[in-house]
Amino acid sequence: MDIFNSEEAVAFREELRRWLDETLPPEMRDQTLGGTTLDPKLQRKWHRMLYEKGWIAPELPKEVGGAGFTETEQFIFNYEYGLSGAPRLKTKLLAVNMLVPILLQFGTEEQQQRFIPGILSGDTVWCQGFSEPNAGSDLASLKTSARIKDGELIVNGQKIWTTMADHADWMFMLVRTDSSGKKQEGITFLLVDLNSPGITIRPIEALTDEYPFCEVFFDDVRVPLENVVGNINEGWKIARAILEHERLNAFPVGELFYALETVKKNARKSTYRGKHYIEDEVFRRKLALLEIDCKSLLYTFLRILLKLKGGSSPGPESSILKICGAELYQQVLDLNIEVLGPYAQSWYNREELGNDIHQATVGWINSRSLTIWGGTSEIQRTIIATRVLGLPRK
Repeated sequence: MDIFNSEEAVAFREELRRWLDETLPPEMRDQTLGGTTLDPKLQRKWHRMLYEKGWIAPELPKEVGGAGFTETEQFIFNYEYGLSGAPRLKTKLLAVNMLVPILLQFGTEEQQQRFIPGILSGDTVWCQGFSEPNAGSDLASLKTSARIKDGELIVNGQKIWTTMADHADWMFMLVRTDSSGKKQEGITFLLVDLNSPGITIRPIEALTDEYPFCEVFFDDVRVPLENVVGNINEGWKIARAILEHERLNAFPVGELFYALETVKKNARKSTYRGKHYIEDEVFRRKLALLEIDCKSLLYTFLRILLKLKGGSSPGPESSILKICGAELYQQVLDLNIEVLGPYAQSWYNREELGNDIHQATVGWINSRSLTIWGGTSEIQRTIIATRVLGLPRK
């Protein structure tokens, strides 16, 4: 992989590794295996540290506050960041990775100047209001309505599975402004201040005793028309663009290899029939097969990187990354649970058994959602079949 081996790439990787090793606080390292949510206060602290270093937005140009990295540098940064055990920041994934590119592509100059600086600095935390009780993977079926009255949009409805809504200041959301045509029509992309009257936020408890999601209710919430991104009734094309960015970034490949290295580390410590797991032939065969698949996914990322360098968008092929990344991640964490054996059955005895056991169990539980959020694997396969392979729907 020449992308990693040029003189410039080697120097850049060494700089990244050195800075992460010296700067990343111990309480933030090795805490988000499988997509586990880091404490929101720690997220904001680390977000700010990355911002002050100038690395919170590797993919954005310097003139808007980004690092201005090339596509190759972006890939190396994301790979080394994930491989280091640094936390996956929901504050960055939701706003910096998803919303800022949309504002730059579809937003007005006033919207860009108003919102982007606070997103990058972490002073403003955002959440994404897409899913509804009857509109998850079939997002175009959303029912949350917005009608125009006296220069405002009056929003009524409900969003669910909203990450960090209870800690967010703003939400970018999809609302239905017209029901007369096809379901993909009449959708509008809207920015909403969560301190507005009429908004109720209720956290949802997960199996891990955490509250990573919320349901959000809107009762006659007034939103200025100036908070519409793009045009009224043209939000679906923005939603498609944002979902392609989400799927491309859904599985930073460095995190996958970090999980694989975690399995190897635990296999060197755990014993089975008088010898360490890492010496067991059956285990080594399982590990080798997974590592081959992980490296195949890495090469797929590199092919898409070449496409991006040529000026193309991620396109529907990004669904391949979503499917393979999610299922591979789950398989790697399945093997991690197998290595740890009966110790991996509880996350309550953290002080006695240590963080490795805790992260293995909680990470395994959280990873079950990877084939659901951002578009289920079934939906992704339909996208690949129809938009990549050109197969008929029926």
